[in-house]
Amino acid sequence: MASPPDGHNDFTLVPVAGGTTDTGIGGGFFAGLTRVRQGYTPFVWDLEGAGFVSFLPKDGKITLPYTDVYSKLTVTQFLGAPLQLEVRPSFTDELTLDYYGMGNASSAQAPPGTTLEYFQYARAHPELLADVRFKIFDHVSGRVGLRYVETWLNIPADSKLGNDIRDGSPEVKSLIGPTHTEGAALFRYGAQFDNRDNQVSPHRGTFDELAFNWSPGGTADLPFRYGEASVNLRGYLPLFSPRLTLAARVVGDVLFGDVPFYELSRAVDTYAIGGSNGVRGVPAQRYYGKVKVFGNLEIRLRLFDFHLFGKPMTVGTAAFVDGGRVWADTSPHPELDGAKLGLKYGVGGGLRLLSGTAFVLRADVAWSPDATPIGGYVVAGESF
Repeated sequence: MASPPDGHNDFTLVPVAGGTTDTGIGGGFFAGLTRVRQGYTPFVWDLEGAGFVSFLPKDGKITLPYTDVYSKLTVTQFLGAPLQLEVRPSFTDELTLDYYGMGNASSAQAPPGTTLEYFQYARAHPELLADVRFKIFDHVSGRVGLRYVETWLNIPADSKLGNDIRDGSPEVKSLIGPTHTEGAALFRYGAQFDNRDNQVSPHRGTFDELAFNWSPGGTADLPFRYGEASVNLRGYLPLFSPRLTLAARVVGDVLFGDVPFYELSRAVDTYAIGGSNGVRGVPAQRYYGKVKVFGNLEIRLRLFDFHLFGKPMTVGTAAFVDGGRVWADTSPHPELDGAKLGLKYGVGGGLRLLSGTAFVLRADVAWSPDATPIGGYVVAGESF
């Protein structure tokens, strides 16, 4: 009998292209080096890296509103135990982030004589994320980790954010908090239940997560003492055919304490009421608040299969409706959130290109009352 192979390395280097109406269209690269060996699932270790730069015309010039580079090391059976280690350093530079005010009732109407730049500010942030994942029992796993991020802000004095820092109500000023250069260190804890039939584009099963993040803060360099609790429920159900899937998600996220204001538009590591992975059609940073609830309902249809470069490929389509709401704080503030239901929503559809069971390229178009006039997204991966 032949002895087990010692293993081998797989190397991948591919160009990438994509973008959204929030950040512009751009391109970059993806590179990966994977060590594969019998007895290790799916690999011994994987080292990947990527860079992406977007381009947006402005006043006859080309600007670079979004730049992102990262690398990620994943090690299975870390320290010889059933642990998975992930370490991800990154750097992101965002020049055209939006701030329209706090709460669900914030207005996108610019004052007379101003342009949409009135609502913009810039943020650059290097970040280091380290997680250890461990199996508890079948389909159930836990996670502990640490995230450190340093932030440099550029806030024009005559912008909406600059005006609120200077002249906002006491509640708004409290929600914005410090805006000088500062860091935040968070301890991360989580648990998940996952019985999906595929992690990239599921057809059946559920993927549910509970997470809690805590920043002790309280120092000059790490001023933010805050926490985040979230629940993320996802389900996938086949409809009439192996090619037709009903996918649904519900997310709830609560921030408490002295939260960095730029986190108030986000939930579970992505933009919430807006953006490519939240309520599509709504601009990514349209609504800021400590409490967010949103959901997505999507029907996915695989149309036909073919082979390209020796790999099985599938073309599909999807139709979706997303909706959600934000509250400025954990206590009532009708002057910021309004007194009515105030549901924010988007509807749309798109195309999918699946490469086997490992990769999905998604192109979505969404309309929303908040869109200007529509939202468009060409990104890797399903929205949930």
